[in-house]
Parts: sequence; C-alpha cells; structure tokens
Amino acid sequence: MNKWLRALGIVVLVIIIIYGVIAINLYSSVGRFPTGATRPAPAIKTLIWPTIGYPELVAPGSAMNAELYLPGATAGGSLTATLKPVRPELSGLAYALNADASTTGTSERWPRGTRFGGRTVLRVRFTVPAQAVPELYDLSVTRTVGGRQVSDMQPHAVSIAPPGQGKAFTFVSLSDIHVHQRNISRFMTPQSNKGITPDGTPVFFERAIDQVNLLRPDFAVMLGDYVRAQSYAGEYKPEFANFYKSLARFRVPVFMVPGNHDVYWNGVNGAEVYEENIGPLFYSFDAGDAHFTAVNTNQWSAQDRKMMEKFGTFVYPRKWQGQVLGAPDERKPKTYLGQLAWIRDDLAAHQAAATRFMLMHHDPYRPNGKAVAWRNERFAGLFTLGGGGSGSTALKELAARYRVAYTLTGHWHSDYIGRIPWLDHQGYASFVNQTMVTYDEGGMKDSYPGYRSWDVNGKDVTGYTYLDTFHSVPIYDGSVLNGMTDLDRLDRLAMTLARGLPGPGGSAFYLDNYLGEAMDARGLIGIFPAAGSHKVANGELYQAVPLPSNPALELLYIKTRVGAGVPGPNATTPGDPARVIVTVE
Repeated sequence: MNKWLRALGIVVLVIIIIYGVIAINLYSSVGRFPTGATRPAPAIKTLIWPTIGYPELVAPGSAMNAELYLPGATAGGSLTATLKPVRPELSGLAYALNADASTTGTSERWPRGTRFGGRTVLRVRFTVPAQAVPELYDLSVTRTVGGRQVSDMQPHAVSIAPPGQGKAFTFVSLSDIHVHQRNISRFMTPQSNKGITPDGTPVFFERAIDQVNLLRPDFAVMLGDYVRAQSYAGEYKPEFANFYKSLARFRVPVFMVPGNHDVYWNGVNGAEVYEENIGPLFYSFDAGDAHFTAVNTNQWSAQDRKMMEKFGTFVYPRKWQGQVLGAPDERKPKTYLGQLAWIRDDLAAHQAAATRFMLMHHDPYRPNGKAVAWRNERFAGLFTLGGGGSGSTALKELAARYRVAYTLTGHWHSDYIGRIPWLDHQGYASFVNQTMVTYDEGGMKDSYPGYRSWDVNGKDVTGYTYLDTFHSVPIYDGSVLNGMTDLDRLDRLAMTLARGLPGPGGSAFYLDNYLGEAMDARGLIGIFPAAGSHKVANGELYQAVPLPSNPALELLYIKTRVGAGVPGPNATTPGDPARVIVTVE
C-alpha cells in the first residue's frame, strides 16, 4: 500500500512540476518578440486634425477647422489651406483658402490621455467655398511666419457634404479587417491566404471598400483589428503599411477606433503607430443631429501587449480582451477617472443630440450582459489568459445613464444584438456586435464577411440588420445566415456594377444585386460628354462636375435603387440577381 501511495505521490509531484513549468513559461515574458524596431515615419506631424481616421465633415460655405502642433508657436502669421479631391477624375481641381482666425489653446480634438491630449495647439478656422464640389478631399495647411514656412498634409481628411443634407445621413460599419501576410498559419492561430496577393496586398479588403464606395454613404466607421500581427516577429510594420495604403481606395470619409491587434507590440508599439498615423485612440464627433463617442477598449500596459512565442508553437500577448481603466466603482460614474471620465463628460454634454452612438472594438454586453469579450479565455481546461480587465460594467452604466441608443462593436467575428433599458426607462441602449471583413481561418464557419448599413434621421435609426433583426449584410453571395458558410469558395460579390457599357438610348450602368433586400446605391459615377442636361432612366442625377482637365466632359453622380435578388444558398451555387439598367443620354 505504501508503495502505491509513494508512486501516486511521485506522479502528482511530477504533474505539479510540469504544470508549474508550463505555467511559468506561459505567464512570464519568456519568448517575447523583439521590441526595438524603428517605427514607420509618422503621417501625423504638424497637421494633427483632421486626419485620415478622424476626418472633418463640413458643408459648402461653412467653417472648416484644423489643429496644428507647433511647439512654442503663437497665433498669427499667414495661414493657408488647400483642398484637393481624392477622386482621380477630378485631378486639377483645388480650393485655396485663407484662414479666418487662429488661436492657441489645448487641443479640442485629442483628449487628455492621447498623443496630443493636453498640449497647446494652434486652432485655425477656414471657410469652405460655397461653390465647393461635395466630395472627399486631402487637406494641406501651410503656416508662414517671418519667412519661415511649415506645411503638412492629411489624406482623406475633409468631406464636403451636399448642401441641404439636414439631419438625415447614412453610414456603413466595418470591423475586423486583419490585413496580413500569406502563409502565416500557426498552431491554434490558422489564417487563410484567401484574398491576399503574394506581395501582401489585401484584395479582400479592397473588395469590401468597393462595396462601400458603390453604396456611397455619408461616411464609414471601422471598429478595429486592421492588422493581425500575431504569427511572426516583425509582422506589424508590413501589415500596417499595406492596410494604410489600402485606405486610399475609400471614396468616403472613415472614422476609426483601434482593436486589440492594432495596439499589439510586435517589433513596434502598435498603439504609438496608430496615433502617429491614424488619429487619437478615443475622441468624438457629430453627424447630422447625432453624436458619436469613439472609445479605446484596449487599455492594457505595454508589457501586456507585447507579443510572445511559447514552445515554438503558441503566439499571443498576455492580454487581448477588453479593458477601459479609471473606475474605482464601476456603478458610480462620479468616481470615474481618465478615459471613462472623458466618456462620461462627453455623453453628458451631448444629451440634446437626437441620437447618441458609441463606437468600440470589444462588446461590453454580449451575451446577455456577461461581457465575455472582457473575460479570460481558458486553454486545456487549466490555463486562463487574455482578459480579466475592468470597464465593461462602467460602459453599460454610461450607455444606460446617458441614453446611448447604439453601441457598435466587433472582435468576435460574428453577429449579436442585445439591449438594456435606459435608466429613465424612456428607451433602450442596444449593443450591436458585427461580423468580420477578413476570410478568417477559412473553411466552414458559422459567420461570413459582411458590414452593417445604417440610415439615421433624427431619432429614427434603421437598416442595420439584413433580412431579420440580427445579421450583417453579406459582402459575398452564397453567405449563409443561419448555418455554415464555406469561406474558401466565397467569391461572388453581393453587388456588382458594370460601367459605360452600351445601353438602350445611350451609355448605361448595369447594377446587379444578389442580396435578398432592395439596396440604394449612390456610387454610380462616370465620365460623360458635357451637356446642358442629361436624361437618366432608372436613376437620379444628383451631381454633375465638369472635368478640370477637359471641360467638354463631365463627371456624373447618379443614385438608384435596385430590387431584391435571390441569394445563392451556398458559396458554390450562384443566386439570381436583380438588375437595374441606368441609362444616360
């Protein structure tokens, strides 16, 4: 008996030792990737707002604001700006502006806790010409003092909206892009090569952007995880470079918030790269009569965000779930500090808005208020990693107390919608989680690449679900809403546009729609001979702009509505698309 007890004791001791060795390895910094790589040259230097990820929405004839970071500078000097349209067909068109006023003060666009938060900046106001073409623009600003000139530019920074747009607007939300390299699959972290060219160009992302451009909403929001950076040392820089390059394909302004992959430290500190190129980690903006509060749910220490490789097999940081710091008591907003205090004050200051939105990567609700995006994940039934962060209860408290109508999130690569009542019982706070853009690990999956399309008119918000009260709009025909989708064979875009083909009576656009819902498209844009008037069938001409390079030609902007198609039942069986032929004479 004693022999068996001794043997059992030895076995238990060996198990404890093995467990301890594994635990020490898993939870320590052993295997950490190098962290001293040179960061990319920052795109945000002097002109710190508006930026490519935090643009300015203005109307013709209205004020346009900008912030410049010029240490030690005082107001004054010559300040000029140039707006150049992003759309290549309008090359040669530009608006030169002189500043109406400039003052110095603390940044109003970078909150404290972000890169330029609390710093003194030069605030400049310009006036957009009343005749300016409604479009998306690159912004350049130049300051001249005593013969010394400083210039800087931000791409896709200003969107001029059509006059009389009023309180109604549309936007599209995208999440979990995960630009990556080919052949990076690892044990427990598989990744499809689908949609990635040999040089790393994310064709799958570009195709999603083309769908957004075809819809042509007033703007898009992106909810984080733009890169992957979780397979090999040094991945972050090339992935981020390819992601940033692809942003130039957008023809609408884009507001962005970071995801956990975007702030990983793999060679470079992702949080710093993000703020040096995209914009602040958290901020707010207005659109129509609505207010948007963009939140950073990745407030982990630098040590927790550093990528590590364990046993030559597992690659992960210590933390990847949600965390928002600053709540000594999460149920008492008066105690909040840091970002949470800023969110509280921002929401309190915008209670007059018709609708309030919050944008963030991690869902603080799903499922049923349990906030699994904040919790640790368990591996092998023994080890817990990734989460344990604070702030999910505080975010739900703020949404309920300050009457946030919709909180938009990503992270889980699938759809979910839940809600809680406002504290005044006059409405509900909906938590709208959405699917991914990436092909993910490929194979059969119970979700599909997609987006949500939002129509906002005052307090009336519609259109953000597809065919039911739950799902995102598929990017591809053959996506299965309630079942398994074969991601490896998913290729047919749900909406396609052929331009300039001969049509009855003149040139035509052929718009096909495989989706099971009718869709509005405002992105039928093409070059036609200039005319006093154009006759458009099955569509509406809403803007015509003479080409700067050839006044005998015009760029026509047309919108139409295409009926519902019959979606394909799976990735290999095509659906029956609805078609609208828009002719132009």
